Amino acid sequence: MWPRNVCCFLLASAALGAADPAWKSKPIAQWTKEDAKQVTANSPWVKRTVMAILPQRSESQLRDGGKMGGGGERAGLAKVDATQRTILAVRWESAAPLRAAEMLAGESGAPDWDGDYYAIAVYDVPGITPGAGKNLPGELRQTTFLKREGKKDIKPARVEIALLGGNYARILYLFSRDPMLREDDGRIEFVSQIGRIYVDAVFGAADMMYQGKLEL
Repeated sequence: MWPRNVCCFLLASAALGAADPAWKSKPIAQWTKEDAKQVTANSPWVKRTVMAILPQRSESQLRDGGKMGGGGERAGLAKVDATQRTILAVRWESAAPLRAAEMLAGESGAPDWDGDYYAIAVYDVPGITPGAGKNLPGELRQTTFLKREGKKDIKPARVEIALLGGNYARILYLFSRDPMLREDDGRIEFVSQIGRIYVDAVFGAADMMYQGKLEL
């Protein structure tokens, strides 16, 4: 008979092995729908962050910043409750494992885009009105960055806004792959200011590996 402590070790090891996430233990072709949901809900390509509400700027501050009349709905932005504690999902959409998981899970809300970009989407952003399509993408190209320690920040080449109704939207940021991101970049921080909303999500380059390859 096996000693009790050896049996406990073997059972614990088996449990840990069974708990390995799909992106670590299986090729995509073997993923189940539940595996796919695990990837879209809790994987290195998906972050959840509490949005911050920045202080309201005065008319003079808006004027100095080139925004006359207070911006607001004319800029596609409605008022957002400063006491609201909203958790936003930030997804690295161009990563092949995440794209495959979205398709397998049957997610109809995932963005459809073309081109060779790093694509990052922020889901269910509040306070976005139907007027957002005109000016807001240009503003977001100036207030959004990928940050890496000791390296130049990267701004998005394009921003696409998909209205979801009820003044909510999914915002897709497309970044050029030049410069190419690398595993040794370590911490990659995505930051975006959307009107008074501030979004900050940190991805680990070394974590976003799939079968030995960096997937971004």
